[in-house]
Amino acid sequence: MGVLRTVGAALLGAALAPSIAGADSVALVWTAPGDDGNAGRASSYELRYSENPTAGDTVSWWSSAASIGTMQAPLNAGSRESFIVTGLAPGKTYYFVIRASDEIPNVSGYSNVAVKQTSGSVTLATPANFGASATSRAVLLTWDAVPAGGPELGYRLYRQASGDPAQTLLTTLAFSATSWQDSTVTAGTRYDFRLATYNDSGEGTPATINVRVPKNASADKKPVAHGYPNPAKTQVTFRLSVSATSSEPTKVTVFDLTGHRICQLLDEVLAPGEHAVPWSLHSDEGCKVAPGIYNVIVDGPSGRGVSRLAIVP
Repeated sequence: MGVLRTVGAALLGAALAPSIAGADSVALVWTAPGDDGNAGRASSYELRYSENPTAGDTVSWWSSAASIGTMQAPLNAGSRESFIVTGLAPGKTYYFVIRASDEIPNVSGYSNVAVKQTSGSVTLATPANFGASATSRAVLLTWDAVPAGGPELGYRLYRQASGDPAQTLLTTLAFSATSWQDSTVTAGTRYDFRLATYNDSGEGTPATINVRVPKNASADKKPVAHGYPNPAKTQVTFRLSVSATSSEPTKVTVFDLTGHRICQLLDEVLAPGEHAVPWSLHSDEGCKVAPGIYNVIVDGPSGRGVSRLAIVP
């Protein structure tokens, strides 16, 4: 048997068959070579592709290009053949080369290079329930994670202050992220925030929100723990209100008037709303606290608040 004839200039791009070329697929058409020259039938094809051009070195290009995998068996020499390559990215340029083999196998030379750009675009998801809560020092942004399994790689968060000519990219976030706190805001300023998913080809339609940052710290309600009953004898319950969502913890700690810590009652992130914190009037060591006056300090996302509690015999 002679050396196989090269699958030559008959390898064509998908323009010959636009009806079977989609945004993520390319249809290639060529003329089947023979087993011996222009006669007979070859045994198999191998088709490879890459986003990189051959640059005149087809041998090196072939060794690094991706193989399509199993293809149909060749037809008789001179027959018109076609193959649809699927799973390609939209809006990309691809380069294709095909070779034929016989049963020994003898392998043909390289075909001409078929160049094809895929069409269409992928629609990226827009994050849902994009919301914000603001204090004079920070804006906490939250959203629902987009469903997994799609083309999205993560999120890009932009900010534009009122009067600024352009938006600024604040951060690029992982696909699993559902919140981010911007602590670089200026009190009294209004901002537009935009959150968009992205992949290698671009960005989706962003979710947007307009936020006004309070003018000063006095606009933020200081956290205060009010004890009931006060004075207390055997038990007290502190009530405090959280006005906004935050990823920062709220701490409630009892000190005596000399500044010595008696007991830490709370250290956790609290949801907005009213909260009750009970105390059995024992220290961190489990000892009964002596009668006297005590400072109850709350450290939270909106600052520090202090109240006093009297303990009686």
